[in-house]
Amino acid sequence: MRRSFLDFSKANAEKNLHSRLNILILILLILIVLLISRLYFLQVVSFEHFDTLSETNRIKYIQTPPRRGIIYDRNNMVLADNSSQYSIEINIKEANNIKKIISGIKKEINLTQEEINSFYKKKSKYSHRNSIILKTNLTDSEIAKVLSIRYKFDGLDVTASLMRKYPYKEITSHVLGNVGYIDKSDLSRIDRQNYKSIKYIGKTGIEKSYENILFGVPGYKQVEVNARGRQIRNIDEKSSVPGKDIHLTIDINLQKYMYSKMLGFSGSSIAMNPKNGEVLGMISAPAFDPNNNLWGSFGNYDEIKELNSPMFNRSINGLYSPGSTIKPLVAINAVKNKVVDLETSYYAGPFFQLPTSSRRYRDWKPEGHGEVDLQKALEQSCDVYFYMLANKLGINKLSSFFKYFSFGEKTGIDLPYESTGVLPSEDWKLKNTGYKWTDGDTVITGIGQGYFLSTPLQLVYAASIIANKGLIVIPKLNKDIEIEKDKNTLEKENFLKNEIEDELWEAIRQAMFNVVNQENGTAFWTTKNKKNNISGKTGTVQVYSLSQESDEREKENLPKHLKDHSLYIGYAPKEDPQIVVATIVENVGSGSKYAAPISNEIINYYLNKIRERN
Repeated sequence: MRRSFLDFSKANAEKNLHSRLNILILILLILIVLLISRLYFLQVVSFEHFDTLSETNRIKYIQTPPRRGIIYDRNNMVLADNSSQYSIEINIKEANNIKKIISGIKKEINLTQEEINSFYKKKSKYSHRNSIILKTNLTDSEIAKVLSIRYKFDGLDVTASLMRKYPYKEITSHVLGNVGYIDKSDLSRIDRQNYKSIKYIGKTGIEKSYENILFGVPGYKQVEVNARGRQIRNIDEKSSVPGKDIHLTIDINLQKYMYSKMLGFSGSSIAMNPKNGEVLGMISAPAFDPNNNLWGSFGNYDEIKELNSPMFNRSINGLYSPGSTIKPLVAINAVKNKVVDLETSYYAGPFFQLPTSSRRYRDWKPEGHGEVDLQKALEQSCDVYFYMLANKLGINKLSSFFKYFSFGEKTGIDLPYESTGVLPSEDWKLKNTGYKWTDGDTVITGIGQGYFLSTPLQLVYAASIIANKGLIVIPKLNKDIEIEKDKNTLEKENFLKNEIEDELWEAIRQAMFNVVNQENGTAFWTTKNKKNNISGKTGTVQVYSLSQESDEREKENLPKHLKDHSLYIGYAPKEDPQIVVATIVENVGSGSKYAAPISNEIINYYLNKIRERN
């Protein structure tokens, strides 16, 4: 019995062993089938998909930026060009330890703390970019040293690019503008595919206005890379298409002369051809050298709105009371509305008073001007006369007439960020201050003070309309374009040319000629060269309220920031104007002492050069 039981146990154990072995074999067979199936799926069914992924890991498509278009002046002088530069870049997606990379670079070359701080700021601000520049303008020695350690650090590279160069530096800075890093605000308005590997874009000035023309069309390179992402060889390449060149209306020689006249001052001077709107020169002072800040961030426009900043473009953004430069327009308005005629004289004492007020609105001449007619009032810039005209016209007629000369509106020049200024009215004051308009507001609007604010560009635009006897030309900087007049502009031009008599235009133009060429004219003594038959109008803008008892403007110890602004508009020659100039010099004193001589020297320089060429 015992033996028989042992035999049974042994047989049962052998049976269990076979069962387990069969199960194991079955599992192995299933695994082998699954493995073969997976291999079949990967190598046959999904071959194309994984072959593409493998090729993508091995091959990269790199966008190549186009050469940016060159900017020339009207005489083919280069104003903005491109030059090669080498930079250290860190790919923040591939870099394992950025601090370690920077430390390694510092051991090889000079790397300032400012450059390091700038890198981290850009890394934070431009998080949408893979590669961030650490240092630019590398020397040959620096390139060699960085390349010698590149193998140690993933994400470190030395790249070549074309850098924008501005040979005339500060002289053309506000006209040309600048390029800078593409930021989030730029991404919202550009074709991201076109700018996929592009770091820089036009930020201000002509560089921004004509970005689409200057930029060009990117190309690409198809390159093979190794496991560390290093390029091994080029496989395919398509060349980029360079951006188109632009010819500006600027005359660089005149621009340099204008800059020399404004050097040391704050303000603006603009010269324009009244026949076609071509801007011959445009200076905003102080200015900046765009080469020094070329690749920095200019995206924070709150900073450049600061009035004292050299990056602030006073020509199109500076807001100033136009002062007496708008008196010719008030005179035309008054005659047109039969408030006054060309012959009648009025007594102009030392101040003007409203019948219902004790406030005195003083004349710039303490003893007054005596008997003056319209032309004499313009010639001597009699404030009291224009207080009287403004009071009789009223703010509605004043404001509506100023619109014909683009005050309160953009002129339409081909520059970005142009300001509209402030054209005061009853509605404007109530909306912006919460107070009702007063007769006193109207009185001081008549001499271009109070709430009235304009840009230097608006003043040169208005002066060109006077020079043209009503013909309107839109200011422009691109010589190869024609700026079309819209319906609103054509309606204004129709009114100015057909509703204002030629006799009135001529009377105003003669008075402006007398300002420069008659002994009593406010610009006579400060304009020595009168051979070019210049016509003009001076202006002086108070920056603080005067005492009711005395005139303190001429005190020598007056702080600079409280001194008057000096303004002037002028054109020449009288019979066939070829140039019109508007100049504003901040905090220096009267228009006759500063802005007038500067403007008239600019006019003489330009016309003398034309005479020499002919």
